[in-house]
Amino acid sequence: MFVTYSSNLQGRFSGIDSTRLLWSSIELNPADCYFLVEGCGLVDGCFGPWVRLLSNVKELDSLCKGESVEAHSITQVQLLAPAVMTKRSGLSVEVLSEIRIQPETESSPVYEFVTKSGQVYTCART
Repeated sequence: MFVTYSSNLQGRFSGIDSTRLLWSSIELNPADCYFLVEGCGLVDGCFGPWVRLLSNVKELDSLCKGESVEAHSITQVQLLAPAVMTKRSGLSVEVLSEIRIQPETESSPVYEFVTKSGQVYTCART
């Protein structure tokens, strides 16, 4: 979930299937991980590059499987990982290469995020 304030609202625009709100800033929970997805697809009815910030694996999986009309192709997914996950200070941003579910955790998934550099981070809350 993203937190923001109405005073940060920069505009409200009608999209194809919903209203798009443009904010000057949002707050991210420093304990959660996020996914910055880059690709090509439909933006307000026109084909072109787009970027989405997602907050959970189910949304990302749906987008990668092509279940979203606006997403034609995904070129890159970056993991925004909190310090508690990476054991480093501050937020880490790394290109993601794979998401796995640890064996025997399917009913309450524990995810392993594998980055392009080979780092593996574990999270049970996305």
